[in-house]
Amino acid sequence: MERLLLRFMFAVWSLALVGAVSAQAISQNAYAFMRGDIWKFDLANDVATQLTHSGYNGGPILAPDGGKLVFLSTAEAFIAEWEAGRAAQTGGTPPADIWVMDVATETFTLIADQNAASAAGYLRSLPVWSPDSRRLAWIELDPQTQALDAATLQIHDFDTGLRTAFGEPLDLGIQGNNIRLPSLRWGDGGIARLLYTAGAGEAPDLYAQIIDIDSGALAQFDLDLNASQDNTVRDFIWVNHLGSSQLALQIQDYWEVLEAADGSRLRLLDPPRLKNRAISGAIRVIPASVANANGDWDIHWYATSGANLYNTGYDSPRVNRNYLPAISPDGTRMAWHNGDRISSWNIGLAEGNRALASDASHRWSFPIPQPVSVVWAPTEWITTGAVAGAPAGPLSVDCAMTPRLGAGNQAIVSPDVTLRIRSDASTAGAELGQAEAGSVLTIEAGPICADGYHWYAVHNDALAGWSAEGGGSEYWLLYHVACSGSPATRLTTGMTGTATADNIVNIRSGAGSSGTEVVWAVAAGDEFNVTGLPQCGASGLRWYPVEIDEYSGWIAEGQGDEYWIEPVAD
Repeated sequence: MERLLLRFMFAVWSLALVGAVSAQAISQNAYAFMRGDIWKFDLANDVATQLTHSGYNGGPILAPDGGKLVFLSTAEAFIAEWEAGRAAQTGGTPPADIWVMDVATETFTLIADQNAASAAGYLRSLPVWSPDSRRLAWIELDPQTQALDAATLQIHDFDTGLRTAFGEPLDLGIQGNNIRLPSLRWGDGGIARLLYTAGAGEAPDLYAQIIDIDSGALAQFDLDLNASQDNTVRDFIWVNHLGSSQLALQIQDYWEVLEAADGSRLRLLDPPRLKNRAISGAIRVIPASVANANGDWDIHWYATSGANLYNTGYDSPRVNRNYLPAISPDGTRMAWHNGDRISSWNIGLAEGNRALASDASHRWSFPIPQPVSVVWAPTEWITTGAVAGAPAGPLSVDCAMTPRLGAGNQAIVSPDVTLRIRSDASTAGAELGQAEAGSVLTIEAGPICADGYHWYAVHNDALAGWSAEGGGSEYWLLYHVACSGSPATRLTTGMTGTATADNIVNIRSGAGSSGTEVVWAVAAGDEFNVTGLPQCGASGLRWYPVEIDEYSGWIAEGQGDEYWIEPVAD
């Protein structure tokens, strides 16, 4: 039996195991733009340390592995011209150098300077990291020696220390009086950017381009900008959507994912979530678009933790790097620029609880390069997986519960629940019957958000219709995997569990007792968080990924008809 009966011995064993539990090898400090420079912030103790002293730096941008950060620094020659009043440009992209800081040592390396540039200097776009943190990419233009309608894509390889120009120059599309180089996003699917083009007197066209750096292929997708341009893309990001890296487009108050294989697009029923890259069970931050008095959209940032939804108190005009919140290494806190200060928020608080004041607004102004951001630990965007066939009406945060199911899954009705099966995905749908606790259903379609619930088309041998997944903070339908040696499912992602009765149950390094190590033990009253979906292991046991304090691993639900763990009642 996968239980530990001598708990007092575990206190001794745990001393040897602590060193084997891997922690994030990243800084506990946040880094941010302030007063034209890059600063380090110890948010726990309200200590701010200035790291650069140019007064014309923009950034920082953290590598996906947390080991380096990159920032832009306006070229010294241009600063002299600007301060002397001889530089006429009032916006756009200034000539800039690119610096990289090693987070562990706080040493700086200049990887792109102004050597060989004309008097106009090299204009450089916002650098982007490759997903493996081994390369940087940016768009570069010398406006005095190059045509102003195209620029080169530069790639810096940290393994070799070499920089190369990639392929043919990229079309810059429509530019105003001042050149503004386009933003790039680098995900597993390649380097993406938006391109606006138009002939004289013609309405603009909008395209998404995705560049495969390894093959050199460039794919272009027409985003079908309409005459009123009210379907223009406000921002774009790479997201993990159902296990695949896809480009997500923010359009007004909703998001679509672009399938690079055929250019098809699907409307997301929920906004993407921003999360700590290394932790699956921590907070996920949601950008919800809210119409403002100017006829535009503001972003109100919410956070989810399990089934709970919090208003963090942070509002921003956009989702881009200037306004992204940062998430702490332990995944429980976030931080952001708040006017002329850095604010932070903890799970459960109604608004920001800590602020480090500065004497100047963080807002970008020429010639300080963008972004003017805050970073803390590496983050990534994910979706809930819920999509619709086509855009239809604005999104809301009415369906606050995170959906856990998808087409093709099996689900089981939670204990002590009798579930209504309806004719439609609505509380107004006719009741067709009831599914008793422990009933297993197959998911045919969904989720669809309506009347404050996520709905799924379900069936078994006795019933077919639509069912709500849950309400309040309680899930009525749980993801189910039938494991031959286990009792019926009673837990799912985001729930809190504990050991039953007098049991003491091991948390192991993998989903099974063979070839894995014990990393902790749970007794009745000790609460753990379920961080993912279960899977079957050896002997037919059902195993859940869990976290308790700083430990993470897998725990078995029980054997035969006996439960070793159970949900914690709200």
